[in-house]
Amino acid sequence: MITLGALAFVILITLILVGVPIGLSLMVVGIAGLALVGNLSTAMTQITLALWSEGTKFVLIAIPFYILMGNLIYHTGIARNLFRAASYWLGWLPGGLGVAAVFACAGFGAVSGSSTATARTMGAIIIPEMRRYGYGLPLSTGVMSSSGTLGILIPPSIIMIFYGLMTETSIGDLFIAGVIPGLMISVLFSAIIVAIVIANPAQGGHAVDLPPMGDRLRALVHVVPVLALFGFLLGGLYVGAFTPTEGSIIGVIAVLVMGGAQRSLSLRAIRDALSDAALLTTMLFVIIVGGTLFTRFLVQTGFIGALTGMILDMELGYWSFILAITVLYLILGCVLDLFGMLILTVPILFPIAISLGIDPVWFGIYIIIVAEIGLVTPPLGVNVYVIKTVAPDVPLGKIFLGCLPFVAGMLVFVAAMAAFPQIALVLVH
Repeated sequence: MITLGALAFVILITLILVGVPIGLSLMVVGIAGLALVGNLSTAMTQITLALWSEGTKFVLIAIPFYILMGNLIYHTGIARNLFRAASYWLGWLPGGLGVAAVFACAGFGAVSGSSTATARTMGAIIIPEMRRYGYGLPLSTGVMSSSGTLGILIPPSIIMIFYGLMTETSIGDLFIAGVIPGLMISVLFSAIIVAIVIANPAQGGHAVDLPPMGDRLRALVHVVPVLALFGFLLGGLYVGAFTPTEGSIIGVIAVLVMGGAQRSLSLRAIRDALSDAALLTTMLFVIIVGGTLFTRFLVQTGFIGALTGMILDMELGYWSFILAITVLYLILGCVLDLFGMLILTVPILFPIAISLGIDPVWFGIYIIIVAEIGLVTPPLGVNVYVIKTVAPDVPLGKIFLGCLPFVAGMLVFVAAMAAFPQIALVLVH
């Protein structure tokens, strides 16, 4: 039985590598495995149970609404306003447009919840501007690929909801715990950009002419609504005024009101936002159900129990466990996307982390950060390919090269967070 589970694991990764969508791969292998372990009737019953158990979770409603909120905000033009305000106030720094890009991505990530959406939206706006001012291509594309990852760390985050569903961890606590790490990584990225430009001024292009103070203040006014929305959602979660699911619905209503007041949302834009949210939600639901079926199959084969027992028998200490997982995610990030990494590893690693006394909220933030690194590592690096679509003339190797300083920075931050867990937990506990 255990051998069957291991074989299924190999088949699953092979299917993903050859291009079969991860949700479909999970469902096919899971259903086939359940039929082999039991019979076809048992597999059909498990499909029904998985669809019902996952589909009726109240918190799942949050996913389409947070996706919709991010899509609507994209159509309001707030992304361009965020970068304009950040560049007006931070453009004086060495590599100022790069620093502005980091904080603009953090701001957009605070309301989009998606890494690829942040990279795609902000990259299309910012990379042409950085080129116009003569920034080096490795720096400009590396900044956008890496800063896009802030979209899944700064709440609301779709992947936090995904992790919370898998582990039954409070999604509200995960949202709150992501704030300080997200801001600290933003500052760290900014420091890396300044250091790069000081060491190699050619990468920083020529100076940006700062507008008068009146224009700078007006630029801030344009981003107040999105900052107020983020503060309201986070504050409401922090004091317990509403749940993450209720917050997602409030957020969509607030964006619709804001877009109506600014006359920046057309009926076509709303229709497109709804369509995209429906498609992405369907994809995520297939992944969730497929992951449930695959995990139930692995449990029945004894594979998860045997692997967990083997790791526990190694008697890894806290630091050895953290180091091993970090290396594991760096390797998996070369071949799997974010959801693939979590669906394959969290059911195995989470019980071990709990047995070592690791806080489940901290572990979620840690997993998300190391998974973020996988989004910019070769050869898969999803965010790198997203940036490639908005800068098609830049070689992939040059984009990956530009990401290296930021990957190193995130690894340093992971070590600091492991040494001082309160970085992630100070607002939660």
